[in-house]
Amino acid sequence: MARPVTALTRPGVVAAFLVTAAVLLHPAVRAEAWLPGRDAALATLALLITLALVARALTPPRRRATVLIALGAVLLVGAAGGDGLRGYRGVLDLVPGQSRTHFDETGPDGLSLGLRPLGFPLGLEDRRPDGAVTLVFPGEAAVLTTESAVSFGGLRFGHPRAESTGSVSRLRVSVSGGGVDQIAEVEPGRPVRAGDLTLTLEEYFPDFALDDQRQPYTRSREPRNPAALLAVQSPQGTFRVFVLQAMPGVHRVEPIDRSFALLGVEQEASVEIQVRREPMALGALLGGLLVLAGVVLTRRTS
Repeated sequence: MARPVTALTRPGVVAAFLVTAAVLLHPAVRAEAWLPGRDAALATLALLITLALVARALTPPRRRATVLIALGAVLLVGAAGGDGLRGYRGVLDLVPGQSRTHFDETGPDGLSLGLRPLGFPLGLEDRRPDGAVTLVFPGEAAVLTTESAVSFGGLRFGHPRAESTGSVSRLRVSVSGGGVDQIAEVEPGRPVRAGDLTLTLEEYFPDFALDDQRQPYTRSREPRNPAALLAVQSPQGTFRVFVLQAMPGVHRVEPIDRSFALLGVEQEASVEIQVRREPMALGALLGGLLVLAGVVLTRRTS
């Protein structure tokens, strides 16, 4: 008696489903640009592939390898669907020393869906030169790198990426004259002493320019042409001093016989962290292991 084989279980049909899914997933194809329903198409292909594997597993003679692959595919697709229904994702922006209890949830199209609570406070302790950051959770701290993720409280955190905020965390200002040359580290909101002077940052321009009314503004948030307005308190009174990094040594205040120069800036950067909740991740892992076991068993019995 001939073995009944449905069209869905034919190797060529299954291969066509797999090739189509691979094409839609490949980043070079950019299917999302010309196929608005790419995600729906991928979900349909995954369901068809799973049905084909299940049908093949139920068709006599039943082989353990085929059953394992079919069961693993069912778990994988079910976990993906469960995460789509119950999971969510978003982004969290932090600067060193800051803590938050919410993150910005995003939809499949990347648009913001509003704030969603984390369920616990999360702080950013520091950012390292290699891009890694130290996250502070209740009762513990963990290092998050660009290549590994950190899980806590049912959420997964990953892909830290630094972005300029347009603000500055520190200015290096030289003060010369009066028989003493000094370098002052000026931070926002923190007056600093330089001899008999006190320097306070009033305003910072990362990319200084003048508009049509000759008023200062910044063209971008990047430090392409840094400048700053300082309040300098001295025994002779308080003076406002403008320093531009591109023009060092020309900012002189005659009443106090001092010159000021902006030597460098340390730009403030926030860290954007991806946040995901995937409650069915364990099911997906188990499904992948079953598929792998089925493939290994197939190779051994072939």
